[in-house]
Amino acid sequence: MEQIGQVVKVNEGRAVVLVSRHQVCGKCGGCGVAISGAGENQLEVLNQVGAEVGDRVKVVSDSAHVLRASFVAYILPMLALLAGVYAGQVLDQTYTIFARLDILLGILFFFASYFFVRAYDKKMAAGQIKASIVAIVPPDEPPVDEKC
Repeated sequence: MEQIGQVVKVNEGRAVVLVSRHQVCGKCGGCGVAISGAGENQLEVLNQVGAEVGDRVKVVSDSAHVLRASFVAYILPMLALLAGVYAGQVLDQTYTIFARLDILLGILFFFASYFFVRAYDKKMAAGQIKASIVAIVPPDEPPVDEKC
């Protein structure tokens, strides 16, 4: 994932870069360590090119982290819902506890997956830096549509 941003702070081989958040990204945290949360995002990145405060830079994130975060945020809750429905059907056929156990367990598993997603999000946000500055962009270069 590539983004163009502006360096706002530099410290010992690292930099804080202000980038615009993609609308599809929400607040997943998959592209880096989010410091702010609105329409702009401050990422702590590795400063491999020696950028200084005020420079426009190209920031690249590992796509594997973004895809993993998307899977955990969107697919995992759906899989939990389906697992709960399946477990409810098996239990209902075996023990005939009550008629709509599958729906109840599906909803319960779905909401339980929320806690796993939150824990994973916090772990990702506290983890190592996943993005780095790969180039300094000239100030006269027009804005580019960022690749996700």
